[in-house]
Amino acid sequence: MHDSTGALATSGRLHDIHVSGCSDSHMYLLQPFEHATISACTGCTIVVGAVAGLLYVVDCERVAITSAARRVLVSNCYDVTHNIFTPSPPLLVGDNRNCKFAPYNTYYDGIREDLMATGLAAAVLSPECNTTTSDPLYGPALQCASNKWKQPVELAKLSDLLQAQSLAPRASSPTPGADEKAFSKAGSTDDTVKIPTLVPASEFQVLFVPFLSEAAKERRTRMESAAEEMTVYTTNSGEDTSSNVVGPKNGIGSMYCHNLADVLQLSPFRLPTEYERRAIVKSDRIKSLQTIIQTDLTPEQQVKLEEELNSGFRDWLVTSGNLRQVLDLVHLERKDC
Repeated sequence: MHDSTGALATSGRLHDIHVSGCSDSHMYLLQPFEHATISACTGCTIVVGAVAGLLYVVDCERVAITSAARRVLVSNCYDVTHNIFTPSPPLLVGDNRNCKFAPYNTYYDGIREDLMATGLAAAVLSPECNTTTSDPLYGPALQCASNKWKQPVELAKLSDLLQAQSLAPRASSPTPGADEKAFSKAGSTDDTVKIPTLVPASEFQVLFVPFLSEAAKERRTRMESAAEEMTVYTTNSGEDTSSNVVGPKNGIGSMYCHNLADVLQLSPFRLPTEYERRAIVKSDRIKSLQTIIQTDLTPEQQVKLEEELNSGFRDWLVTSGNLRQVLDLVHLERKDC
């Protein structure tokens, strides 16, 4: 749940959070924190709202983390993907293997308030009246520092480089290229230390937070109403035939497209151009597929296809171990209702 004001109400300060020893779980910690530690977790997806200080990830395996934090420190992790916003380069210490970094990849209502509560963003003032510019549905406009997600620093490699610099001759070397050889040697002394990699745009995934606030529901209603109005009527041989520009209620405006629109339009962190383009291409493919299903298949064929897809999806849920996650979401939805 999200509670940006409650985190400050009791003591006037932010609290720390420590997530430890979790496995095969999805966690959405949608509020501001002073510091956050994620330790000894396996097979988890964790969203941490905003962290004013340090986000410390240690001894984790096969974990996907999404967060905005002033500093990020990763230690002794394997196969961990960090989708982050941070104004300072992420630091890696110890034995980290197959650690990946990518831009911030989600959106939830209240993120703007969380960023301001942690000092990671400042509200934009209107030049006319010197007041905060805000929208009742979208929240205040923000100004953030540049995102350093693509500048991770492996401290073990940095230490080798600094050592090579200290050993390199200060004056002109009698052997041409001696400095370059020293740097090259420092960069290849330990092949077991894996350099962190950046997630390519082709593999970038948008993460959807499965909670809708009242503002989000109102936005969806507006989008559906606008889609209903986008009906084009044409005349063919004196007869009116209607051709729908399909909107959300026709299936084209799927949940994926809705949530992608939120990430692209409402998130205070703009995706890099190539990542945004790839995300839009995926959305267009979904729309094209749904259009083909609706126009080229008979109603009976559509029902048959839906049954086959549902059957395959249920089998996948069981074999992949994700059935419990879906049941938890169903339980939350019924509880909200």
